[in-house]
Amino acid sequence: MTRRPPRRSRSTGPVRARGAAGSAAVECSAGIALLLLPVVLLVALVPTWAERQGLARVAARDAARRVALVGWCDRAGADAVVADHTGDLPAGAARLDLDCTPGAPLARGGAVTARVTVAMPALVVPALGVGPGWQWTAVHRHPVDPYGSRP
Repeated sequence: MTRRPPRRSRSTGPVRARGAAGSAAVECSAGIALLLLPVVLLVALVPTWAERQGLARVAARDAARRVALVGWCDRAGADAVVADHTGDLPAGAARLDLDCTPGAPLARGGAVTARVTVAMPALVVPALGVGPGWQWTAVHRHPVDPYGSRP
């Protein structure tokens, strides 16, 4: 008995799957949502991070300067300076730490160190709010006047 050769398809074009028509629109919108949207959100957050870093630096500098010029550890005055600089941030987004005992006189020729820690948001979605983030600390050390008079 002789074998017949296998039958070949009469169609010479590519094989098309049925039901694939219109999938390009779905793929394009899914690609934009999954690839482009996270990049846009990240680019939108960079100015927020830079702004908060700048606020922390200026607040730490001015708080340390205020305490050093007064001559005693004025915690309330330093807190007021930090609150003035970080007033636009949400409540509790900035924290001040001083390396002196509140109310105690500062040693002449010494230095005061102020640390201002701000919360950096990891995600800000305009309609949904702020997601969790991390802490960033700015440190400034200001010398105490060695020849100044004490209160």
